[in-house]
Amino acid sequence: MATQSVTLKRGATLSLAGYVNLPAGSWSALSETRNQAGTLVDNLTVTLTAPVSPSIYWTLLIGATATATATWPVGPLSCDIRFTDGTNVLYTPTFAINVQQEITDV
Repeated sequence: MATQSVTLKRGATLSLAGYVNLPAGSWSALSETRNQAGTLVDNLTVTLTAPVSPSIYWTLLIGATATATATWPVGPLSCDIRFTDGTNVLYTPTFAINVQQEITDV
């Protein structure tokens, strides 16, 4: 199975958008980034918006500010998204955020 990945320059704004199909209910989501040793690097901001009929897909927005990513270590970070409705828990597959050193700095 191939691992999905996103490339991000350190100090840039992270903004990932997508859709997810969840069972009926009141869902919330959390996401973290961890380094190769499993140490927490940062909690990501996750916005989950319920579907509007006739759609069955929830809208998902994951982000981190440029100020937050400026301190992220260069290299791969592991990430997933945890969804819960208070009883059920679902996870996305783990994906990588490949953090690169910024070159241009003003």
